[in-house]
Parts: sequence; structure tokens; C-alpha cells
Amino acid sequence: MPDSAPPHVLIVFLDGVGLGPAAAANPLVDAPEALRRLSGGEPWTDALAPIATPRHVVRAIDATLGVDGLPQSGTGQAALYTGQNAAQMSGRHYGPFPHSATFDALRTDSLWARLVQAGVDPGGLCFANAYPPPFFAEAERRSRWPTAARMTREAGLRLRTGADIEAGTGLAADLTAEGWRRHLGIDTPAISPETAGARLHALARAHRVTLFEYYHTDEAGHSQDAAEAASTLARVGAFVGAILDRLDAGRDLLVVTSDHGNLDDLSVRTHTRAPVPLIALGRGAGAFAACASLVDVTPAIGAAVAVGAR
Repeated sequence: MPDSAPPHVLIVFLDGVGLGPAAAANPLVDAPEALRRLSGGEPWTDALAPIATPRHVVRAIDATLGVDGLPQSGTGQAALYTGQNAAQMSGRHYGPFPHSATFDALRTDSLWARLVQAGVDPGGLCFANAYPPPFFAEAERRSRWPTAARMTREAGLRLRTGADIEAGTGLAADLTAEGWRRHLGIDTPAISPETAGARLHALARAHRVTLFEYYHTDEAGHSQDAAEAASTLARVGAFVGAILDRLDAGRDLLVVTSDHGNLDDLSVRTHTRAPVPLIALGRGAGAFAACASLVDVTPAIGAAVAVGAR
């Protein structure tokens, strides 16, 4: 890849992953090997050591946004994807869906909108999550779209479906599509987390910027079930490991982050006020070196895409 070329950016969003104390109730103390590869060998706790090099950045970033109460997905994700303080705009932390006060920002200032305004071909932008028919029916009926789905629709990009899973051009939110088969009775082909990681990396190579959201980390935190948390983290580790095995630091940029804490403390059913990880690995990672909170992530992605930082 020429030095002036921008990276292929892959954003992996892990819902509800905070950097909490290294306590017995924190399953991230024993984070899978692939996650430790991302973090420079360190466990994902509040002792995580920062890294700041041109090709590798590791930071703990604030998810509270200066607002009292427990951070929530709607405002956390809106802040993450717009670069604006969605909790302050909404007057409180709000979720799981985005607050109406953030709808304008999700239309005009979202990650996708900013990239298109900067001259990126919309065909080079990919929201990799695929949704089943009941999702579309319910979202249309209630006019309630999750944050990333809303910003994708507002940008005129398509939401992926089961046909994309079958074609290998989209992923179920649980990676394997087991939930589609077990809970929805949809006969979607089964894949492993490793295959999901390989498919996502291939999608990222075919696009300028690709986003995938994994929600089961948040669900495992709410469950307060150590076995479920360990199983979820094992799947994440296999998935991320497959991406890392294919990552070319001279061509690719992998960004991993979250919206709020939860999985970091199984002793409580609620979210936490812990900071969340921000990890950038590969070409352009240096653009993230000064990020301090959720609102800094989307501007940093834009900078990495625009300059193709070395």
C-alpha cells in the first residue's frame, strides 16, 4: 500500500465492556489471549497501561461524559458515533435506544455522515451487522432503531439481512447466528466465531470503513453469570484472534472500543461508571493517541481515514 493511501478501517464495538478493578467479580481479569494481544499483554482492568505509538494505541477513555448516573447505551453510542456529548444533549444518560435529542446529530454528524462529507464514497462504508425479518418489522412498527442502525439509515446506507449472512457479506450480532436458529426458527447457516472473524476482515478489506457491533458482552454482564461471561469472552477471543491473524499493520487499522462498563463487575446487574477501552492497532493508530472520552473516537477515525497516518 502506498504511504499516502488511507487504511482499511475495521471498528469492532464490544457493548458493555469497562475497565474495572481486578476483583473476583471481573471476568476481564482473565481476558482471552487475543484480547491481551490487543492490549500489549495486559489484562483489561483499571490497571491497563497506556500505549501510544504510531501503530498501536491503548487508552482508557471516559464514558460518563460529565453527567451523573450510570452511562447507558443510547447516549453512549450516540456520543461514540457522532463526536458530540449525547448525554448532555439528552439531559441524562439514556438507553438502550438513542434519545430523540440526538436524532439530528445522528443524521448530520454521524461517523458515516462525516466520512461522506469528507469525500469517502458511500459504497466504501459498511455496517456489517445483519438483522432478521422480525427486527425490521418491529423497528418499523415502533419507529425505534438502535443507534448504529439509525445512523446507517440516515446516511442512505443499507442494513444487511439474512441473505448477507448466507453470502458471507454480513454477520449476525452473536457471530454464529445460533440465536437466529434457536430463538427465531430461521435456518441460517452456522458458522464459528473464527469464521466470523475471517469474514469480517474480508469485508473490511473490501471497504474503506467497516463497523461491527457485538452486544452479548453487555448481556453477559447483566446476567451476573460467571459461566456465561466466560463463554462469551471465549467467543470474542476466538473472533478477535481470527481478525488479528489476518491483520496487516501496513494496510489495516483495527479499532476496538465500547460504550459503558458492565461486564467488568458481575456483582451488580447494572452498568458501571468505569472507563472503557480504546485500542487502535495498525496503520493510522496514532490518530487516537489523544482520545480522552467517547466523543473523541469518531473524529479520530476521520483523521485516520483522511491522512492515512503512518
